[in-house]
Amino acid sequence: MEQYEVIRDTRERQGWYFPKKDRCAGMIDKGLKTGDYTLRGYEDIVCIERKASPEELALNLGKHKDRFVRELERMKDIEHRYIVCEFSLDELLNFPENSRMPEEKKKGLRITGRYMIRCLIEFGIKYNVHVLYCGTKVNAFKVTESIFKRMVENYGFTATGIER
Repeated sequence: MEQYEVIRDTRERQGWYFPKKDRCAGMIDKGLKTGDYTLRGYEDIVCIERKASPEELALNLGKHKDRFVRELERMKDIEHRYIVCEFSLDELLNFPENSRMPEEKKKGLRITGRYMIRCLIEFGIKYNVHVLYCGTKVNAFKVTESIFKRMVENYGFTATGIER
């Protein structure tokens, strides 16, 4: 059975942990130039950018938009690129209502769910990045795990980096 080893970016906070089981040979923390997760030996093939909440995405599309766009520009060189969201499309569309933000911060907020959807659709078109709304952290982990398994099946990759 072919195995893969996950690389998690060292800056990734409260992210997912990929234990050694089934096809997964485990996980290492390593600085990544682009994205939060990839497979060892496949850094130029698959890239996962994790978004934990609509609030985090709002920061990426507001205050830190230039940095986020530069990351998407770097992703263009990676064949399979994903933004995996730990929240639902409904949560995003209804932002900032029902968000975790204090009420006083919501009042002055100029970013809406509709704006964020528009940005993500534009990014999907311009950068050919897949945006997946998984609803929960557990679901997002499972989806990412499935993406990695499909990479192994399609490319014949082993954890040793042989036979790509």
